[in-house]
Amino acid sequence: MNTQFFKFRTTYLLALISVLSLCVGTSPVHAQGQGGALKAWATIQQSVKEMEAAVQAKNLSAIHDPSMKIRAPIRTLKTHSSMLSTDKGQTFKTALKELDDSVTDLHSAADGGNQAQAETALKDVEKAFDQLKAQDPETAFKGM
Repeated sequence: MNTQFFKFRTTYLLALISVLSLCVGTSPVHAQGQGGALKAWATIQQSVKEMEAAVQAKNLSAIHDPSMKIRAPIRTLKTHSSMLSTDKGQTFKTALKELDDSVTDLHSAADGGNQAQAETALKDVEKAFDQLKAQDPETAFKGM
C-alpha cells in the first residue's frame, strides 16, 4: 500500500510540475514562436491604451490587468532588440526599460488608490511609450 501511495504521489507531482512549467515558464523565446515582435508590439500598444482609459475614467483597479499583460511583450522586444544593430538595439532596450519602470510606478499608484500619482505616472508611461514608438518597432522588427 505504501508503494502505491508513493507511485501516485510521484506521478501527481511530475504532472503538476509539467503543468506549472507550461503555465509559468513562458519565456520570451516561447512568445516569439507565438507571433514574435510584431505581436508583442501590438500588445504593448493595446495595454498602454487600456491603462490610459483606466486612469482617465478614474478606475484605478482596471490598471492591474494591462500593467501585468504588458510585461511579457516587453521582455520579448528586449530579446528581439539584441538582434538589431548595437546602437539601435541599445536604444530599444533603454526605451523598453523606461516603459517597464514607468508601468511599475503606475501599477503601484493604482494599488495605492492614488489618482493624482496615477495621472503623473501615466504621463511617464506615455513619454516612455512615445520614445519607443519613435524607434518605429514595426519596421525594425518586421520579419523577425
